[in-house]
Amino acid sequence: MESQKLLFVLALAVILLLGIGVITILLVQEHERTQKLKLRLSNAMAPVARPAQAVAEEYSLVRTVSPAGQFWEKIAALIGVDMQQAETYPIKWWLVPPIAVLIDAVLIFLLSHPLGDYPFLLYVTEYFGSPVFWYLITRFIFNMFTNRRNTKLIEQFPDALNTVVRCVRVGIPMGEALRTVAKDAMEPTKLEFTILADKVSIGVPLDIALRELSLRIKLTEYQFFATAITLQARAGGGITQTLEGLADVIRKRVGLRARGFALTAEARTSAMVLSVLPFLAGAMIYMVQPPYMSVLFTTKGGETVITLAIVMLALGMGTIQFMISNVLK
Repeated sequence: MESQKLLFVLALAVILLLGIGVITILLVQEHERTQKLKLRLSNAMAPVARPAQAVAEEYSLVRTVSPAGQFWEKIAALIGVDMQQAETYPIKWWLVPPIAVLIDAVLIFLLSHPLGDYPFLLYVTEYFGSPVFWYLITRFIFNMFTNRRNTKLIEQFPDALNTVVRCVRVGIPMGEALRTVAKDAMEPTKLEFTILADKVSIGVPLDIALRELSLRIKLTEYQFFATAITLQARAGGGITQTLEGLADVIRKRVGLRARGFALTAEARTSAMVLSVLPFLAGAMIYMVQPPYMSVLFTTKGGETVITLAIVMLALGMGTIQFMISNVLK
């Protein structure tokens, strides 16, 4: 009995260490990616950094946020909420935390059965693990919303750039070209270019409106677009060639990502099969031999085994998804 308790505690410690390690790796990679992006943008904008700032002070119509509003936006950002894009989420953003609380309650309920004989571990799980689970679930949901929208924006962006190029070549002004993209594109590109065209139509300089767009979306491709237009507006040159080259680069990036999905199709299919197979096998065994499966739900040892199996399955699926996401990035 003592050996079983020791093995359980050791397994729980290993699971916690793995979770902490995965979170640490994610945070470090995100920090490195952000620093690299800032360095590339600063290098690109260095020759025109000062004039851009002067024009922004004079013409920019960026919304002003009070200190209290900035504070709450930072608090919301901690759980993954981007208040500038909150209206684009599939559901109201304030519904996500309660949904995460319900999911967290289910997880704690499942873990309470195997930990019932260990009051200290149960106390740690309920009062310290529960907030951590809620935080991770909330960030996962908001990141899922943002990633799905960003994927659509990137896939639709080359067609939007080609539309702008064709309009400019036939003599249509840039403002009307943006309005054309807003009319013909699909969501969510339609919404973003509508906002951009509206700003240009009321007198906001194009480079300022594009910079605000890139800051709102936070995608590298849109930041390249804003930088290219800004440099062309200040230094001169052919805008059509610049946009065509940018569209070609983005299209290749999209194609490379699609190739990554194709190469990881086997791993994603295997993960799906492995996640569904235990439930199908358990249901079939229960139909053939109900007493054999009822042990998992009517005895303390069975509840412990099935809870550990669910937790390990979730960790395994999370690890597979983490590896696939890194490959696609």
